[in-house]
Amino acid sequence: MTRNSIRLRLLLVAVMSIVATIAVAGASLVVFFERQVLRYVEQDLNIHWTELATAFGTEGETGLSQKLTDPRYHQPYGGAYWQVSEDGRPVMRSRSLWDKELPATGPREGTERDKAFEIDGPDGSELYVIEREVTVDSEQGPRRVSLAVALDHGQVVELRQAFGWDVTRVLIPIAAVLVLFAWVQLSLGLRPLRAVGHELNAVQTGQIRRMTRHFPDEVAPLVDSINKLLDRQEGLVRKARDRAGALAHGLKTPLTILGGEMRRLEQAGLQDVAGCMQEQLELIYTHVEREVARARTSGASIGCGAYTQVDETIARLLRLMQHMPRGERLIWRTGIPADLAVDMDPHDFGEVMGNLLDNARKWAKTCVNVQVERLGDKARIGVEDDGPGFSGDAHGERPERGMPGRSEPGSSGLGLGIVEDILAEYGTSVEIEGNGRCRIVFDIPLCRPGHVQNASKSVMHMSS
Repeated sequence: MTRNSIRLRLLLVAVMSIVATIAVAGASLVVFFERQVLRYVEQDLNIHWTELATAFGTEGETGLSQKLTDPRYHQPYGGAYWQVSEDGRPVMRSRSLWDKELPATGPREGTERDKAFEIDGPDGSELYVIEREVTVDSEQGPRRVSLAVALDHGQVVELRQAFGWDVTRVLIPIAAVLVLFAWVQLSLGLRPLRAVGHELNAVQTGQIRRMTRHFPDEVAPLVDSINKLLDRQEGLVRKARDRAGALAHGLKTPLTILGGEMRRLEQAGLQDVAGCMQEQLELIYTHVEREVARARTSGASIGCGAYTQVDETIARLLRLMQHMPRGERLIWRTGIPADLAVDMDPHDFGEVMGNLLDNARKWAKTCVNVQVERLGDKARIGVEDDGPGFSGDAHGERPERGMPGRSEPGSSGLGLGIVEDILAEYGTSVEIEGNGRCRIVFDIPLCRPGHVQNASKSVMHMSS
């Protein structure tokens, strides 16, 4: 998953939500637990105060009629304390206070009278205290004294911390399980989108023509729109081809008539006018033929799902070449693996190979050699003949076939230009090699395993 991944973003949001929820739940549990503990402590303090009030009197050295039951009262700083105060001064206190005394706060009034409150205790501790005022009889008459009992708050803190660790140990596995199920939920929820991507890739590589898998209701409209877009694109390509063919057919008759008029001018001795007309006619022919070829080109992005059986297509083209001028006198050699298919529209492949073979037919002296070999996931296709090579720089200015002064107008530049335009649509180009012979090579991706091996027959159109 990358930064732009929807799954990563949703998973991060889910994790943060789970962590925040677990943290709030844990803190709430600890707070509620502490509240319950304090309520228990307050009840315990009421019991201790009642016991102190029952035992308080003037009899004995301690002034208590009976010994208090909590043993912590007799241990220095034992955590449980009592104190009797009169007029704001302690008159009796538990041994656990040792040399300290509880701060005189005065008894609470109203509803606060029965509530515990916090004070600072001996040895840096914090205490929960209940203090109430009572009236006792004595020889001097009624006396008002304050009775206070206190318990150390440190025990509550220890219990809260222990409970917090227990809650943490319980909530961490719960959070891990929730994160796991969030990841599973996201994976299942986003799986249809991944399936859409796989099917689109299958359409692009030619494994299927349209997206056919059953998708959930939320994704199905997207898939239907994509299929409609593919249908529309295919229809536009078909219309473009039909219009290109109609344009070529419509221009054929006017160009033929103009060619006849040009010959009449030559016969009439107007060589300059005829030469100028011939030059302009060749320019018109070149532009029209190239644009028509471009319009007929499907390209890799438009002709997705189309592929071509190489051996069958080249065999058909060679049979046609042998019936064309000079074709029957040439030796045609091939080296093509059987059942080799490439990811290329049959019409485009026929256009490329037709132009290359026709170019070789015109310039070869004795033989033409067509070689196809596998190079990883690509097929390297080369057309070689023993005729003259190309003049000019193949990587710069447009090369022309033959030695300078021997190039045939319209015989190589137009055909090679169409080939380059078509191959550019598939992200590849031709390589021209000339070392005593002329060899034109290009690479094209192979069909992936699983494609249906019943390639359509190529429709060939060649530029003369």
